[in-house]
Amino acid sequence: MPQDAAFNPVAAAEAILPVLAEHSAESDLQRHMHPASLTAICETGLSRVLTPKRFGGMELSPPAHIRSCITLAHGCSAAAWVHMVCRARTYVVGRYPEQCQQEVFGETPDVLIPGTLAPQGQARKTDGGWRLSGRWQFGSGAKHGPWMLLGAMVVDTDDKPTGAIHAVAPAADITIDDTWFTLGMRGTGSKGLVADDIFGPEYRAMPTRELFRGDFDSGVEVGPLYRLPVMGALSTMVAGGVLGMTQRGLGQFVEATVGRRDAYSGNSKMEKPSVQMRIAEALGEVECAALLVEKNCILLDDAMAENKPPLGTVRAAQIRWNAAYAVELCLRATNRIYAIAGAGATRDGDPLQRWYRDINTASHHAICDFDGALLMKGRLALGLSAGTGV
Repeated sequence: MPQDAAFNPVAAAEAILPVLAEHSAESDLQRHMHPASLTAICETGLSRVLTPKRFGGMELSPPAHIRSCITLAHGCSAAAWVHMVCRARTYVVGRYPEQCQQEVFGETPDVLIPGTLAPQGQARKTDGGWRLSGRWQFGSGAKHGPWMLLGAMVVDTDDKPTGAIHAVAPAADITIDDTWFTLGMRGTGSKGLVADDIFGPEYRAMPTRELFRGDFDSGVEVGPLYRLPVMGALSTMVAGGVLGMTQRGLGQFVEATVGRRDAYSGNSKMEKPSVQMRIAEALGEVECAALLVEKNCILLDDAMAENKPPLGTVRAAQIRWNAAYAVELCLRATNRIYAIAGAGATRDGDPLQRWYRDINTASHHAICDFDGALLMKGRLALGLSAGTGV
C-alpha cells in the first residue's frame, strides 16, 4: 500500500474508474454506495491520504484529496461523494486528543467516518464528558463506518445555547433513519442519524470554533495539515466533486450529440448553431470552475506551508467564494445543457438524467450556498465585515 509523498492520487483514482462505473447504476438503485466501490477505493490507498502518518496514513495536503475526488466523480458520483465527505472527517478527527485518534484510526488507517458537521444536535455537559441527543440530516455513507462525527449546540440547564462542539461517537450508539429518498445523489446513502441521550467521554469532543479554525489545543502535536481551516477545505472538496461530475456529464452529452439527429427533420443535431453555442458556453463555465478549484488548491497548499493558523479573513473568504462560485458555474452549465438534451434524457436509466439529478442535488450542500457567498463577497468589496460562515 503506497504511503509516501510520491503517491499519485489522480493516477490511483483513474485506475479504478471502470470499477466505479460498473457499480454506479446499482448504487443509485439501492440508495447506498456499492461495497465493491468502497473496497476499490481503499485498495488504491486513497482512503488514507488525509490520515495521520503515525497511524499508517500519508498526511498529504487537501489538494491531493480534492484532485482525486474530481477524477473519481468521472466513474461514479455517489462513490466520489461518500469518499470525499467521509475522508474530510478524517481530516477533522486528525485534530482530536490522542486517545480519540487511537480509537478511530487504531484498527485501520482506511476507516470511513460518516456524520454531519452541521450542529443539528444538542450536547449537555456531564461528569467526565457529554450527553448527546438529536437528529442529523444527510449522513452520507452512514452504513459504512464504525465511527461518526457530529456537530451539536451546547445547551445549559435552561436549554439556552452556550456554544458548539463536535463529538466523535461509535456508530453502534447512533440509529440510522432511512430518510434518503431524493432527486439525486441517491447512491450516497445520506440517511438521517439519531442519538438518544448517549454518553461520550471528554476526549471525544472539541469546541467547534477552534477546531475549525485550526488554533485548537488538543494536547497532541499535529502537522500543518490539521491546522488548515475546515470550512475552506471542505467547501473546496465539495466543489471538486461537483466539478468532476459536471465534466463527466458534459463529456457524455457531447459524445451523444455527435450521432444524434432531429426526430422530425432528420437533420444533424451537432450542426445546429444553438447546440454549438450552448456547448461552448457550458464548456467555458466548467473550465472557469476548474480554475477556481485549482486556485483554492494553491491557496490551501500555501497556507499549509505557512502553518500560521488561523487563516486571515480575506483569504478564508476568497476560498469560500471560489468554491461556491465553482459549484454555481457547474450548475448553470448542467442546466443549460440538459435543456437541449431531448426527451430521451428524461428516462430513468439515461446517464444524462442521472447527471442532471446528481448536480442539482449536490449543489444544494449548505457549505457552497451561493446566496451566502454573494453576500460575503459583496460585503468585503464594500469594506464591511465578511459576516458569519467564513
